[in-house]
Order: sequence, then C-alpha cells, then structure tokens
Amino acid sequence: MPMVMPIEHNPEFRRYFNDDTDSILHALWDFFPAQMVVVNVEEPNNFIIEAINSSQQTTLHRKPIGLGDDFVDIFPASLKAEVIKNSARCVAEGAPVRFKLSDSYINGVSQLNNYPVILIPITKHQGITTHLLCVVPSSGFDSGTQPILYSEQEVERRVKERTDELVAINHRLSYLATHDWLTDVYNRRHLLEMATIEFNRVGRYGLSLGLLMLDIDHFKSINDEQGHMAGDQALKTVAHAIRSAVRECDLVGRYGGDEFIILAPETDIQGVRSIAERLRSTLKSANLSISVGITMRERHDHSIDDVINRADHLLLNANRNGRNRIESVSLVSIP
Repeated sequence: MPMVMPIEHNPEFRRYFNDDTDSILHALWDFFPAQMVVVNVEEPNNFIIEAINSSQQTTLHRKPIGLGDDFVDIFPASLKAEVIKNSARCVAEGAPVRFKLSDSYINGVSQLNNYPVILIPITKHQGITTHLLCVVPSSGFDSGTQPILYSEQEVERRVKERTDELVAINHRLSYLATHDWLTDVYNRRHLLEMATIEFNRVGRYGLSLGLLMLDIDHFKSINDEQGHMAGDQALKTVAHAIRSAVRECDLVGRYGGDEFIILAPETDIQGVRSIAERLRSTLKSANLSISVGITMRERHDHSIDDVINRADHLLLNANRNGRNRIESVSLVSIP
C-alpha cells in the first residue's frame, strides 16, 4: 500500500500549484464544505473572531457567529476551558491541533458529542502566531449538518406538536373512512355497522327503532338534463336538509346513488313520520321532492337487513304510486 507523505517531507507537492496558491486558498475558503473562522490572538486566552468563510456562515452549537465575538463564547460554558486550553496549545506549539468536544446535558440542554475541531496556526512576523484558523469538518455532523440541540422543554413542545398533528391526521382519516365524500353523511359500510349496533341495543332493552329510506324524485332526469354537477348539488341539499331535521342521536347515511337512510332510535311511528314531513316541506323550497318508505323494527326481525328490506319495498311503492309521497305499513300513504 503506498504511503502518503506529509507536505513538509514532500517538497515536490508544491509544484502542482505553481503560482495559483492564493486563488486556491480563496477557493477553499469560499467553497470548502466545513465551517471555518479566523481568530485573532490578541493576548493569552483572548481569541476574537475576525473572519467567517462565506459559504458556511451558519452556527456552532446553534449560536450565531458574529465578527468581533469572543471565539470561546460560541461554545457551551462547560466546554470553554477545553477550547481555551487547545487554542493556547496551538499558539504555543505553532502547530495544528485536532481535538473533540463532548458533553451530555447541562441545565436541561442537550450538548455536543464527539464534536471535532481543528485549529491551525497562522504565523506572520518571526514565526509568531497572530491568528488561528478554526475548522469544523463536516464529518463532525450527522449527514453533513450541524447537531440540533434542544432544551427538554423544546423537545416536549415538539413532541406534543407532532402528536397533535398525528391525532388530527388520524381523525381526518377516520372521518374519510366512515363518511360519504360528497354529502358528509355516513357511507353505506359505516351506516350498516352502526345500524347493526343500534338494532341489537334496542332489541336488548325492548326499545323502539324507526327507519326511513328515501330517494330524490326524478334524480336521473336532473343528471341527464342539468348535468352531474346539478345532481351532486341536489344530493348535498338533501343531505343538509336531513341533518337539520334529525336529532343528534339519529343515524344518517347515503345508502347508494340518491338513496338515504335515517335510523331513529327510541322513536315511535309518529315521530318518524314527522321527520319525513319536515324533510318534504324543507326540500319543496329547493324545488326538490322525495319519496319515503317508513317502517319500524318488529319482533320477528332477525337483523337490521330485515328492517331495511321492508323500508325498501315501501319506498318502491311510493315511487310506483306517483312519487313525492310517504309510504308506511302502519300508516295510510301520505300524498
């Protein structure tokens, strides 16, 4: 394996640069992927920042670097002594010094871990070191970036903020999974799940359960003659009217196409009928009419499907008998 000769032991190395040494140094200063600062050695243990390489004017330890700042002040208080010691050593020896800074938590703030720093002496007259070049290699950072240091309170705030975002996203996903995207009422799958739970509950306690199935009269004609946007608006209008007409405990869902189901627990036939009549009256002002099938849970019903099927047949009768009407097994049809 070939050996790499140090520059001072390999004079031929300098011939590659010819007379371009200054331009190369300027290029390194401007574009080298590391933080570099020039520090003026004013007196022992007094190091003032005089220059910062333009491409890396960011921060050390999340503190802004400014010209005229005390070099050691940009480091955590617990590490200043280490920085001063190595800076003084670099000045005294007139040779580069490489060291690492490590810390854990000081006053609840996360500190540095194995943070590499290189100090290079800059000599002028008679070999006297007047400045130091401080280089923080990119290898000292994760993925080439600075370590991100947060207080415990900041970590807690960020965790809470992220948790709140995830909770909001989960709520939104849950809503999208259970609601019809157009009308904002329950979709068919979730409606049937909730209806089954309610069916079993009222059966267990011997309570009443009313169910309305309705559709929009001449809905196909609305789509064909006025366009599907008009049809979508009609669906939204009906869904809004339904939500305004029912109680909070009632279940509302889009069963399919222009068909909606309303489940009214602990409501008798007259209460269910009043819902249907309010809906017809409200939608009349929007130039829409509906046909409705009304039924109640009966003792011989084995599942919510039995109640829905009965309401479906009553809705079919309402459509066959001229539409814009309410049909019920227990009531005379209401034109």
